[in-house]
Amino acid sequence: MIEQKLDPLQAWKEVYEQTEKFWGKTLGETIKTEEYSAWMGSVLDLNLFYQKMMNDATKGYLEKVNIPTQEDIARVATLVINLENKVDNIEEFLEGNTESLGQSLTIKRDVTKVKQDIRTLENKLDKILELLEGKNGILEKLQVPTVQAKPDNKK
Repeated sequence: MIEQKLDPLQAWKEVYEQTEKFWGKTLGETIKTEEYSAWMGSVLDLNLFYQKMMNDATKGYLEKVNIPTQEDIARVATLVINLENKVDNIEEFLEGNTESLGQSLTIKRDVTKVKQDIRTLENKLDKILELLEGKNGILEKLQVPTVQAKPDNKK
């Protein structure tokens, strides 16, 4: 006597394979038809219409209760990003000009120091000239012959 064991998993696998073969062939043929494509297009249109209605209703409700929509938040995010870019550009511009401003401040400080040194030299030269003029006056007085008393010839 041959003893056969009943394997439920094997039986299930066979049923699955036969069902899949039948329905796979049937559905494959159905999907290839024009009617199926038209029906699928109408289902997609209906889905898009429903989604648009829901979006409009949600947007209207959010506007009435004064809550920002996703579009509002996206618009604000775009503005913030643009603002950050402008601030970055200004920072770069200022950093570039700060270096040149630092150099120009050094140059201005050096020019001011040179001007002060020139004024100091002018004052010293003025004093030297005054002293020289004073000495020239003294030398001129010393060079002028003194008038000697002439003897009187009256006797």
